[in-house]
Amino acid sequence: MRLVDAHCHLEAEEFQGRLDAVLADGRRAGIARFVTAAVTPEEWPVSLALAARHPDVSCVLGVHPWYCREGDLAQLEGLPEALGKGACGIGECGLDTVTDRTPFEAQVAVFERQLAIAREMNLPVVLHCRKAHNEMLACFRRAGAPERGGLVHSFAGSAEVAERFMEHGMVFSLGGILTYRNSAKRNVMLRRIYPDAFLLETDAPDINPVEARERPNVPANIVHNLRAAGEILGRPEEEIAETTTRNAARLFGFEV
Repeated sequence: MRLVDAHCHLEAEEFQGRLDAVLADGRRAGIARFVTAAVTPEEWPVSLALAARHPDVSCVLGVHPWYCREGDLAQLEGLPEALGKGACGIGECGLDTVTDRTPFEAQVAVFERQLAIAREMNLPVVLHCRKAHNEMLACFRRAGAPERGGLVHSFAGSAEVAERFMEHGMVFSLGGILTYRNSAKRNVMLRRIYPDAFLLETDAPDINPVEARERPNVPANIVHNLRAAGEILGRPEEEIAETTTRNAARLFGFEV
């Protein structure tokens, strides 16, 4: 059984000095590909180096809405060059109406510029969308979604909202939230996006599954998310693993 962790943060300080062991544990759990997401320009070279060092690590590069520096677009000037060194997408980028770290107008400016770069370079985007579904859809209508589509990570919207995102070529990854107390809205949404628009993630070192609360979360915990997805969908784990791996390979353009 082969799995793809479609969204994690291997650059995180929690993994410094132990990343080789973390990756080895993930491989033993069945992960055949890790997609690590850099969230600041300072992390871009770290992510690229990880992908160069480990054949089963791919990276996406972007500026997260928490770190968009008052909407300064100059921080994105080096993004196209960095992406050209081997990244498979742009992200983690997006919108967050809950945070007070950055003004929302600044988030929109930085996000829409990253959408433009994704279109120019024919790359998918990896999205952070926290209580900003309508606002993000408005950005797609105004600025245009990438032709390659994208991934809304840790998606928590309804089936109806998911359908609106799918109209713009988006798919969705879910992780530890699959293991949380039973949610009718989540379950209906998951059944709507499966099989063609569902990927598995861990968001390690964040969003632990309930079965593995020890911090930090690690990619190997994807097995708990897989098991929970199987229970919700009523489908064999092997089928879900094959389906989500195929979806990840199609989105990011790698082989598994």
